[in-house]
Formats: sequence, structure tokens, C-alpha cells
Amino acid sequence: MIFLRSRLLVMCGGVLALVAGGLATSCGGGGSRAGLPQPTSPTSRASSPIATPTPTPTPSPTPTTITSGEYQTALSALDSALAPRFSAVFLSGTPAALSNAFKSAAGELGTQGLTLSRIRPPANVASAHQDLVAALSALKSDLLNLAGDARDHTLCTGGAGMPRAASGDGARVLRLATAAIASADPAQSYKVGTFMPAAQPDLNRQPVNGSLGPGKRGGLGKLTIKAATTDAVIKLTGGGTLIRNIYVRAGATVTADGIPDGTFDVFFTTGTDWEAAASRFTRDCDFSKFDQPLSYQTKYFSTQTQYTTFTLTLYKSVGGNASTSSVDPDSFPVS
Repeated sequence: MIFLRSRLLVMCGGVLALVAGGLATSCGGGGSRAGLPQPTSPTSRASSPIATPTPTPTPSPTPTTITSGEYQTALSALDSALAPRFSAVFLSGTPAALSNAFKSAAGELGTQGLTLSRIRPPANVASAHQDLVAALSALKSDLLNLAGDARDHTLCTGGAGMPRAASGDGARVLRLATAAIASADPAQSYKVGTFMPAAQPDLNRQPVNGSLGPGKRGGLGKLTIKAATTDAVIKLTGGGTLIRNIYVRAGATVTADGIPDGTFDVFFTTGTDWEAAASRFTRDCDFSKFDQPLSYQTKYFSTQTQYTTFTLTLYKSVGGNASTSSVDPDSFPVS
């Protein structure tokens, strides 16, 4: 369009037309009348979704190969972290403590395995390094299974728990991996795995029948114990004091004498492999108490002396009149 003063010139079919007074004319026929331009409705368009570009993930940086000295430092850190966990396993004195110690050591094995997997060792030890990471995972699985055995009282103290851990498949593959690492570089003798003791079989320590330890004597009372099919230890206590600790082998009958006057609670534990230092069976342990205490009394007469005797059977018997209850291992008297 071309504006000239107040008049509008419109080109129609090659002919220049003059429009006066601000009016407009349309080009071509079709019966259209001149008039002001009519507003047109905007064309409706469907909205299109806006594509959001997906960010390109940034790859994790490749770990830098560490030096032999740095690698030994990492291995030493692993041993330092695991040594107290395995020491706690060995020192556990009850099934609950042993189960918790196994789980704690398993958790630390997982942490240390993850840490090792994120480093890049010297090339000549790379294969043995991967074997070590796998061995830590295998040992972790072993310890979690052993934690279940402790919870079920199949394992009762660290005296049995540590040998089982050291003799399992996880410990075996750990020793293979640590040996491979130690010999991988003739110029560098790597050392790792010092937290794990040597493999050893289950022990079966079994004292002779009779009293264990000093106890308390001085009376005429007697106590006869008949064991069932497992070894047992009977403990007489009075006022928090151990009066007598009596070992009875499976199927045996033992009589303890010299029991002083008084009223005593009777605890007993059964199991396999008696650990004297912990005063516990290390495997297949069970803990019980007779519901009624035993009362000992001595009477002196001019021509005779009367004293008390009891017979306890650690199995059901015809005519038996003594009931027992289970005891939490943590509250069972040790000494």
C-alpha cells in the first residue's frame, strides 16, 4: 500500500485505483462491495508439546592408578578396620553377643569391599585385587549365615564362632586372594588379611565328671545328678554366690558332697565343647533353671546326724516332681 496525503492508492490487476475519504475498494469481482476491512477471526491452531532436551549423562571419571605404596596403605586400612570386628567375634560370650558381632563384621566387610572396588590398583595386581573384592563379599555372606546359627544357639560363644568363620568358604577364597596379592609384584610384598586367623576344626573340650572350680564347701549335704544324652553343667547359687559348679558327661551320674546348709537355686546348661575361660558350652547350648530351690539342713542328735540329699535327673523320669524353665543366656550365672 502507498499513502498519498489523505488518499489511498490501491493496485488492482495492474490498474492503480484511487480511494478517497479513507474508504477502501476490493480488487476483482464477485459482488463485493466497497467498505472498511472486516476483521478476520484468528485461525485456531492445536498446541504442540514442547520437547525438553534430555541432558547427556556425565560419565564417572576413571580412577587414577595408584602407586604401590598407596595400594599397601589401602590394604592396611582394610585390616585395621576389620581387626576389631573379628576380635569382638572371638570375645563374644553369649549367643546374642556372637550374632551381633557377626553382623557387625559382615557390615564392615561390605564397606571395605565397596571402598576397594573404587580404587585402581597397580596393573600387576589388578586381577588379584578383583579376587580380593569378591572374597570380601563371600566372607560377608558366610558371617551373616553364622549370625543366624548364633541366634539359634547352634553357635554359642566366640570359641566356636571364630573357628567356623575362619574355616568357611569365604575365608578360604580370602586366603587365596591375599596370597595372590602378596606374590603379584616381586618388587613389592603386599600384606593384607591379617584380621583372619588360621582355619581350625571345631573343638570338643570335655572336663571329667565332678566339681569345677573352688565353690563353697563345709556341710554334709549331697547332690546326685543324672545326665541325659548331652553333657551338662549344674550350678548351685545362693545370694548371688556360686556354691557349686558340677560337670556331668552325657549319660553319666555324678554325686557332689560337702554342700553347706542353705537354700540354693539350681541352674543347668547343656551343650557341646566346654570353654572353661568363658564357663560356657560353645555349641548347641541350652539354659534352664529348676523352678523350686533346694533347701539343705543338717541336724545333730546324741546318737545320729541327719543331713539332706537330693537327686536331679536332667531328663523326664517316671515319678519326677521337679519342673524347669528356660533362662535367657545373658542372665545365666557364669561364676
